[in-house]
Amino acid sequence: MEIKFVKSRPKAEVLIRFVKETEKGIKGRTMKVPVRAGVPKGIALRWAAANAYKNVKAIGIRSIYVKKPPHMEPFKWYLQMYEGFRLAAYRYDRLRSQTQEDDLVVYWQGEKNDLVKKADILVEATYFTRDIVNTPANLATPEYLKNLAEDLAKKNGYDIRIFNRKELEKMGMNAFLAVAQGSEKEPYLVHLIYRPMDRKPRRRIVLVGKALTFDSGGLSLKSSQGMMTMKMDKAGAAAVLGVFQALKSLNVDYEVHGIFAATENMPDAKAVHPGDVVKSYSGKYIEILNTDAEGRLTLADALAYAAEQKPDYLIDLATLTGSAIVALGEFTAALFATDTSLGQAIVKAGNIAGERFWQMPLDDPFIKDKMKSTVADLKNISGDNWGGSIFAAQFLREFLPEKIRWVHLDIAGPAFNNKDWAYNPAGGSGFGVRTLLHLLMRTRRKR
Repeated sequence: MEIKFVKSRPKAEVLIRFVKETEKGIKGRTMKVPVRAGVPKGIALRWAAANAYKNVKAIGIRSIYVKKPPHMEPFKWYLQMYEGFRLAAYRYDRLRSQTQEDDLVVYWQGEKNDLVKKADILVEATYFTRDIVNTPANLATPEYLKNLAEDLAKKNGYDIRIFNRKELEKMGMNAFLAVAQGSEKEPYLVHLIYRPMDRKPRRRIVLVGKALTFDSGGLSLKSSQGMMTMKMDKAGAAAVLGVFQALKSLNVDYEVHGIFAATENMPDAKAVHPGDVVKSYSGKYIEILNTDAEGRLTLADALAYAAEQKPDYLIDLATLTGSAIVALGEFTAALFATDTSLGQAIVKAGNIAGERFWQMPLDDPFIKDKMKSTVADLKNISGDNWGGSIFAAQFLREFLPEKIRWVHLDIAGPAFNNKDWAYNPAGGSGFGVRTLLHLLMRTRRKR
């Protein structure tokens, strides 16, 4: 797809007009695309733009002119609707023997201004994240994620620290290594650091992403159906890498750290057994009753390490629990916060980015009571089917200092799509990237 910015109407096959939901259809050379009512505008405008793109592609139109609705402010026109077009045009075709070029020419009413440049950066970061999530596990190994981080560091001048298996053993990252011991692939803890070049950072933000390049469930083996999309279990780390892909271009004025513990979870003869007890990086002992609750084990060590970086704010993203999907559906992420203002700031940034979050309770003494183990400090599952996402969040809370501004984002639902929806094609959605970037840019706009 080629987008050309024009001030006057060009010769195009079809004029695209965005209208109220009650209007629709094609009249002559005009295609009316309705904007859904009752949907947050950050989502509705992108959704309408995505529908316009899909509609013209479906009927083979080669060129369109997209006309700005009267009185629409530039922020919504350039950053939301323009972004919706671009997000809908994403395709993961690098593993096809033959690819088809997107030959649609889009004439966009307006000029290529700073908002457009910002939208392009946000979209490219989302594309980058989607590509990582969509890359299958035989290619996207822990070493692959580590190499991507090294490439980003070299290209942008970021600092980077990488810890291999032997170094992790010396550090005492035994919860992470318990998950990794079933895989023949080398595990890595990766730590990226971005610092503003020309000024003192306003605050230190630490991002942590779950980085399971494939999750078989270990000895607590998943069903064959359950494994089919488990290349997506690295979506949290992919989002962190997507943020770092954009930080320098956006000239963010925070110091930002990106951390992930990358491994596979496999059912090898060396794999951790249900009932094993390990000493975590924080010093707490964990009874591992279910090896398919592995993400919280890798995050327990990664978060404890992240807390040592003395963050002003700590945020993690993880495709952690199916319970979050049961509670909120596949389009909304569960948000757990020790700091209400930080949680609200993320929700607001998500509204601007067109990504949905819903705050869940973190301190539930009844669910926390289920964490007690008869042989260790705590166990990694509750033993029943109730409140699973809350249990997992409270489990992670156990490995962090008492006074810490922390938000846990369970993105299990919206991180990966089984079919197209709105401006998210099937596969990895890149969820969380644009929200975090808006948070870091401290965008303040009416929606």
